[in-house]
Amino acid sequence: MVRRMQGEPFQQRVALSGAWRFSLGQKTRVALFMGAPALLIGVLVWPLLFTGGVPSPDWANHLLYMWLQSEAIRTGHHPSFFINYSHSVFYPEYAFYGGTLYAVVGTLSLLLGNAPIETYVSTWVMGFAASYGGWYWMAHMAGLRRYRAHVPGLVFITSAYYLTLVYARGDWPEFTGVSMLPLLIASGLSVLRADRLRFWPALALGASSVMFFGSHSLTIVWGSTVSALTGVLVVLFVPEVRRWLTWRSSGRVALLVVPALLVSAWFLLPTAIYQAHTLIGIEYPYWRVGLRDTMFMVSAHNLFTLSRASFIQPGADFALSLPILAMAWSLVCIPIFWRGGLRGAWGRVFLICAAVTVLMTIVMTQAGLMLALPRPYAILQFAYRLESYVILALSGTVLAALVVAQKGVPRMRAWAWALVPVLAVSVVGAIQQASAYPKGGDRSQSIRQHAKPGPTERGLSDYIDGSLPVVRSRGGQPPQVNFSFSAVRGDHISKVVHLRPGTLVYSNVGGGPELVHVTGAKIVGISPIGLDALEIGAAATSPPAGSGASRSTEVISLSTASTWPVVLGRILTVSAMLFLLGFFVVLGVRRARTRAHA
Repeated sequence: MVRRMQGEPFQQRVALSGAWRFSLGQKTRVALFMGAPALLIGVLVWPLLFTGGVPSPDWANHLLYMWLQSEAIRTGHHPSFFINYSHSVFYPEYAFYGGTLYAVVGTLSLLLGNAPIETYVSTWVMGFAASYGGWYWMAHMAGLRRYRAHVPGLVFITSAYYLTLVYARGDWPEFTGVSMLPLLIASGLSVLRADRLRFWPALALGASSVMFFGSHSLTIVWGSTVSALTGVLVVLFVPEVRRWLTWRSSGRVALLVVPALLVSAWFLLPTAIYQAHTLIGIEYPYWRVGLRDTMFMVSAHNLFTLSRASFIQPGADFALSLPILAMAWSLVCIPIFWRGGLRGAWGRVFLICAAVTVLMTIVMTQAGLMLALPRPYAILQFAYRLESYVILALSGTVLAALVVAQKGVPRMRAWAWALVPVLAVSVVGAIQQASAYPKGGDRSQSIRQHAKPGPTERGLSDYIDGSLPVVRSRGGQPPQVNFSFSAVRGDHISKVVHLRPGTLVYSNVGGGPELVHVTGAKIVGISPIGLDALEIGAAATSPPAGSGASRSTEVISLSTASTWPVVLGRILTVSAMLFLLGFFVVLGVRRARTRAHA
């Protein structure tokens, strides 16, 4: 009895000590498995965070466009369709390209105290985190744990093209759209599978959907299609998935995704209606030729290589090598898993993702296939843009293969360890690739350049109204009427001119009549350099009697046109934003009450 009483405290101390050691070991593992990916992302983005350089011209251009949108919001208190800069005013960049992305990040820059560079750089880092986190979430839902849960995200963010998007291409809207897809899919699956709607998965689905649909038109078209195609194949060939697709669960997803899409209606609706009138839309045959002329970039020599060495095309330094070691590992999985491993649900998912990987690789390397697709797909411009979807499908293939291996016989589980050297090569190559890009330049100069055009600056032209006729005066060069970009306030500017009514003038206005409302004159065409030609309207003030002057005073005003796509798009956007705001307020209050009563 005494011995038992003396032993109990000792046993309890031993038990507590063991529990403490387990807890410490568990915390160490958590720190290792979560800290290591954060460290890797930090290494991959360190040239953006710490060098202060400008990786590529387009990287700087998107920084400028974001800042110009933030200035438009600051002065007008709402997003604008137009860029106003040294070359022109009312050029409708945001009506056709990434409007919501520029508006969201521009607003965030203002909220952070007018910090455009810091805000812009942080969004690149958040793109890495969103894509990696989305894959980790999907892997965790699939039952993968420890290092296996990190593998799909590692394959994705260390791929050559993903880093090329950041450093060589600097295509911020496309990078954002591609990075949002894993998080959108993961949060969508979480909402679909859950017994009820939970706050954080719903918020992740809503936010990722807003950013995806508000980023890059081509990425929206191709990303949505490839994701939908994969989803349909999974539903058709994996019966176990169909039990998730109830009216209630599908309705929860639609309840978030549809309003998130409509948040971007303010620019997507004018894009859909007016894109055929833009110069880039009219010059579709040119883009067909351009696609064929750049097909050498997706040749087997550039894609199927271990080297991350960049090759040069005019104006860019790209590395496009596919993750061929991960592809080879996935290929070897087929004979290893053939007996039994491919008969289950995850085996079928593996085969579907592998088939989509092969399909997208074939489409990417065949110009005839791309150009045979409907025009919204065929206006791809560059075939290498499809590499994002090859890597997305490959990451899904690796995820499914790991699930099959985890549930399979020992030889399958042993084969999963072969991914360790594959990942090591990928990580080392990614670090070398990121560190090899130029780090010079001046980011603040990128913002200042809007006021000081270079001597060879041609100006933005893709979204001018190419359906307007080119107007030339028979009596020599028409007068020039320029509006100062610094005088635009809230999408409105006026200028007094002293010209005879009916006079043809060339201006520096970049938008067509569908988007730009003009009083005191009318848009009758475009000048030889692509900007609007105006005809002066009726005189507002007659010249003094007896002066002999033939001129009059006219006030020309520019503002946003109120055409039905513009008005309806804004109504849909405001309605969607109010719905989402109210929805998340209600969901948040319900969550707080549940936690309070728990």
